[in-house]
Amino acid sequence: MPNYLVIDDSPSAVAAWLKATKALSISSRPVYNLIYSITDPTMKTASERTIIKAFDKFALDNKFRTTDTVANTIFPLDTYHSQIKNGSDEFYEYYLQVVLPKVRKVWGTYFERMTIRYNDDKSPMMRGNRQLNPLDVLIGKLKGRIENPPKTTTHYEVSLDDISLEIATYNPLTDGKYNLGGPCLSHVSFKIDRDNVLRLSAFYRSHWYIERALGNLIGLSRLLCFVAQCTGAKVGPLTIIAAEAVLDLGAKNRKAGDTRTLLAECWKSGGIA
Repeated sequence: MPNYLVIDDSPSAVAAWLKATKALSISSRPVYNLIYSITDPTMKTASERTIIKAFDKFALDNKFRTTDTVANTIFPLDTYHSQIKNGSDEFYEYYLQVVLPKVRKVWGTYFERMTIRYNDDKSPMMRGNRQLNPLDVLIGKLKGRIENPPKTTTHYEVSLDDISLEIATYNPLTDGKYNLGGPCLSHVSFKIDRDNVLRLSAFYRSHWYIERALGNLIGLSRLLCFVAQCTGAKVGPLTIIAAEAVLDLGAKNRKAGDTRTLLAECWKSGGIA
């Protein structure tokens, strides 16, 4: 089998998920190095909202997490909306102090991993007299680049060694012990082009397309929009690179045939033959 599969660009998160699940359904094995882009992460049509609603009902009926629950692990939109009047600093603090203790698990806390770093003794890393917040550092650098652009066009390309624009969500000290489970989203990379368009690439070591991917794509889209809003950038494309992509048709609480029926209905609603 080929070493990679590239899917044509999709206009939205839902459309990308539909194309990806359709492509994965053709293979009887996991697909390695699945790559695709979402050109407008802000887009969500009426028919796509219907697809999400049907998917969420299926998720609840079969005892796995809805799209919103999964998306909130990457960007907690409800928390943000409730705290937006207080500003982003208070939003981060509220999430870490109030929301995180309620949802903390070994994995599924990507937003925590993006907004705080811990020392080996589990104490928070500090930057001056404040806790180190990698996402806030990234936003500050992007905002500065937009407000005071470099004089030469070559400086619009963000260097790969600029770690404040690259956020690792995989921690080898704590996550390396897992043979199964652990965080599947390993790395997110933000790039800004000469037109102040913000681009996000996300790397998955393993990506499950029924129980996780749709919520993941929605969560990453929300994250991209949040960073763009904070920096004054334009929302650009979201690109997914999955080292392994799995169409997990069957599971403990659901039958593969039921999942195939759901997918067929979603594909039909989304105009996928």
